[in-house]
Amino acid sequence: MTNKIVNDIARSLPEDMLSEILKHAASNSAADFVNARLSCKAFRAASNYDQIFQNVSMEKLNFVPWRKREKVLQKRCEAAQNAEALYRKGMMDCFSLRESELGLHCLKKAAEKGHVEAIYTYGIILICFGGELREQGLRIISSLDLTNSSKRRTRIVTSFRLKTENFLSNMWVYAALTEPTRIGRSCDGDIRERPNRSSTSSEGQAWEASKNVGYCCDPCFWDGEATLFCSLLRKYLIN
Repeated sequence: MTNKIVNDIARSLPEDMLSEILKHAASNSAADFVNARLSCKAFRAASNYDQIFQNVSMEKLNFVPWRKREKVLQKRCEAAQNAEALYRKGMMDCFSLRESELGLHCLKKAAEKGHVEAIYTYGIILICFGGELREQGLRIISSLDLTNSSKRRTRIVTSFRLKTENFLSNMWVYAALTEPTRIGRSCDGDIRERPNRSSTSSEGQAWEASKNVGYCCDPCFWDGEATLFCSLLRKYLIN
């Protein structure tokens, strides 16, 4: 099919359909998006609409974009305030590029858009900072509303852990966090022991093996979760 025929067909389609086609192409791969955009003028014009990139699914794209096409698509999604793109940029800025202020800003924006992994990560980081920021982190992370069912909390928190580890294993980690300290508080619930700081392998096992997150009060639970998060960072930390 010649470019002229493709262009004639594309021009006959409504703009929202062109945008939907480009969104699905970008969600499939950066190469598909570029090829679709270059196929005709109508697609090139439609590719300038921010709403395409706001809703692109990044599930099939690498966590860390190495190829030029992926980097361009990532930046377009960031500029359009795509929640997943903001989350990924926040993770990179905080733990790889050592730009914690910029990273926290991106994670906060993604969390405000309802991105659950961003809510989890942003809340955990604030908890590790302690003081008033810790209380703010607890309020943010409580919006996940995981208290109704222990099985549901186990399933959801495990998915957060897996995505975090997949992300960290694909990037250079140069920054870590200090695990939180419990202050004047006790809990009779099921609180996990903290992993041995001197053993990298045990830290990784503690994160991966803790499928059953148990039950305790929310502050103690998230303190324990933040401790595991810190141990995972140390596992991938480049000295």
